[in-house]
Amino acid sequence: MIARRISFATMASALLFALASATGACSSARQGFDESAPPPPPPLSTVAPDAGTSEAGVVCLAEQVKAEAVPLAMLVLVDRSGSMLGDKWDAATTAIRSFADRSEVVGMKMGVQFFPPLVTGDQCSDPLYKSLAVPIAPLPDNVIPIQQKLLSTNADGGATPMRAGLAGSIGAMRDFLTANPLHEGVVILVTDGDPTSCGDVSSVVGAASSGATPAGDARVVHTFVAGMAGATFGNLNQIAAAGDGFPTAFDVGSGATAQQALVDALEKVRTGALGCEYALPLPPAGQGILDLDSVVFEFTAGQNDPKVAMRRVADEDACGETTGGFYYDDPKMPSRVILCPSSCKTVRGGTADATVELAFGCIQRPN
Repeated sequence: MIARRISFATMASALLFALASATGACSSARQGFDESAPPPPPPLSTVAPDAGTSEAGVVCLAEQVKAEAVPLAMLVLVDRSGSMLGDKWDAATTAIRSFADRSEVVGMKMGVQFFPPLVTGDQCSDPLYKSLAVPIAPLPDNVIPIQQKLLSTNADGGATPMRAGLAGSIGAMRDFLTANPLHEGVVILVTDGDPTSCGDVSSVVGAASSGATPAGDARVVHTFVAGMAGATFGNLNQIAAAGDGFPTAFDVGSGATAQQALVDALEKVRTGALGCEYALPLPPAGQGILDLDSVVFEFTAGQNDPKVAMRRVADEDACGETTGGFYYDDPKMPSRVILCPSSCKTVRGGTADATVELAFGCIQRPN
């Protein structure tokens, strides 16, 4: 047996590498190492192979990298129809400005759109809303543009073209995700009423559903809803459920408490939209094949706490209520590690000094 350790500097700095071949287990029967025609992925094993085991012509190499959470992009879609004028508009815009300027959101991508839109044209045209009032960009660099646009915009839009606003905003987020494939994106609809043009509530529900369950290879965009005083929450709950974000809309009310309630709602979306998903940095082509069953997710809650090892399960249905673990987004060609709910809860309970790492027990390389 031969045992070695390697260091992939590029693995720690990049979230995802192209996987040129499928994975194979260290324990599979092999005669040599053929990168052009690797064996199919191994059957699921609950025990990771020991780093250092080797076969004829193949050596297992171990590596440990920092686990990088999948980044979130958020687009806040704000109702600027006349009914929002006054305290509700002040509370909504102040809350969004405050949220964007918090230290917790540094690194997140965020943009803003309004309905009716600020640009001229057919308010019922979906593409019109793809020209965002504030394009999606990283925080804190985008804080000033967001704050300036919110301060200079008024709730004087007249009608409420909610369907077109939502459908166009989902399209804008999809464009962003196409250019930034490692991200996940959400739209947060902030409104105090029902659509009064460009379709009824059922059409808005349809737009939210199309975002969450797209056809073909289009990216999923979840819709979350925050309702202010005057909204019909039976309708907003339907939109929220169809958008597959949270099952119901946030009721942020009005008056003095609405501002903080909306900040809290945006924070719940930020922390809950993705669950616990982490990028899986695969070795570049020619630098080895990762045995997917050798991966262990390691969590340390604080400086003096013991390390907790979380191992792979087959899929979400195999997650135990207490044992937890993780599974891959795609068992054969994975790009993400997704924690089971109980493990996700454990990780979110960590301190500011908590650490998360991925331990690769076996990267197969020719000897």
